[in-house]
Amino acid sequence: MSPSPDVPIVLLLNDEYGTSKGGISTINCQVGQILTAVGAVVYCTALRVPKKDQEAADRDGVRLIGPDLLDKKTEPTLDWLTVYHSVHYPNLPQDVTCIIGHADITDTAARNIWEQRFPQADLMTFNHVIPEDTEYYKGGRKAMKAWVKEMDMLEKVDDAKAAFSVGKRIYDHFSTTYKGNKKPQNHHVFLPKPSDIFLATNVRPGGEQKVVLTVGRVWKVEKLKGHDLAAQAMREVVREIKNTRLRVRGISEDDWETSLKILEDSLNSPDLNPTLLPYGTQEDIRDDMMTAHLVLMPSRSEPFGLVGLEAIAAGIPVLISDKTGLAGMIIDLIKQKKIGDEHRHVIVETSVNDNDPAGDAKRWADRIVDVLKHSDSEFQKAARFKRELVESRYWEQSHRTFLQACGITAGDPD
Repeated sequence: MSPSPDVPIVLLLNDEYGTSKGGISTINCQVGQILTAVGAVVYCTALRVPKKDQEAADRDGVRLIGPDLLDKKTEPTLDWLTVYHSVHYPNLPQDVTCIIGHADITDTAARNIWEQRFPQADLMTFNHVIPEDTEYYKGGRKAMKAWVKEMDMLEKVDDAKAAFSVGKRIYDHFSTTYKGNKKPQNHHVFLPKPSDIFLATNVRPGGEQKVVLTVGRVWKVEKLKGHDLAAQAMREVVREIKNTRLRVRGISEDDWETSLKILEDSLNSPDLNPTLLPYGTQEDIRDDMMTAHLVLMPSRSEPFGLVGLEAIAAGIPVLISDKTGLAGMIIDLIKQKKIGDEHRHVIVETSVNDNDPAGDAKRWADRIVDVLKHSDSEFQKAARFKRELVESRYWEQSHRTFLQACGITAGDPD
């Protein structure tokens, strides 16, 4: 049965429908959930459709569209969506009213499919990154081409109906960038809601061995994500709290040895070996948090910081770099008196460069030691933080604005 002509038909363009790749995919799933909750018909592309992703889509009421595998031996790539979509995705839904891409993963695909197949639809983009900030830490050609990437993002969003920037840090950046000739018709902030799987979790203190958890790839981004800083800090921590373990989730098999060496060189400790864990789903990260005492986000630059938000939602103590969009959101919520002032103590001053590595490492080490030594009271603070964050409903207005951009004015976005 065809949907009513008044029902929005939304096409999400992404390479997966799941959460194994972290931030962008998590936001993509959340967008699908927001839309289906108010009755929209939602389709989502994927390069592969493993069982877990299909189950997630079925749970959310999203209709997955995998590629037409003309040759089953050929590995799908993003080019299948970007360049060869008419060949590999011939059966996209008709009467699409809105196409949504993610910069800088599927914004090119969204633009091409919109222009070539659905010009009657509204084009929208989600901004997740600030290349001008983050590419600096990747070195070499990537650092040199940061501005080229920003210009490409501008090209893809030019005259689109709307762009949604994830968090105020990204929103502020693109509000300035959009002052030039290339810009969308409308630009809004999008504040992610914590995922239900973490909201349903309540991490508890306990255990003599203290576990510190970080999440994110190490190789080539150790400076950006602050993994080197975390390791240097843990070298000092383990001198004071002997029975401590560092776990790092998000290491690919190909990068395992290189990542281990980077962490070991920064640790330079006879008392601690890091535990490296592979890429994981939200379920895996939830399980990691349930056996940890502290989650670190020591990034030197982080446009938002979903892992930190999910940790707060799970009720586990966190320490977050002040150079993250999440830290900015926490400060804003404190200023708005939506959460208590005590929660500013989860934010740690962090340099954007290596001018004061010893000072940065000491600040982080001191805060980690303090949290681990007072674990019971820190978990009580974390429980209050979770409760106040949820009660603030900080995400609602931005989700309502998103639905309105999609032509939906009725219904609760939550």
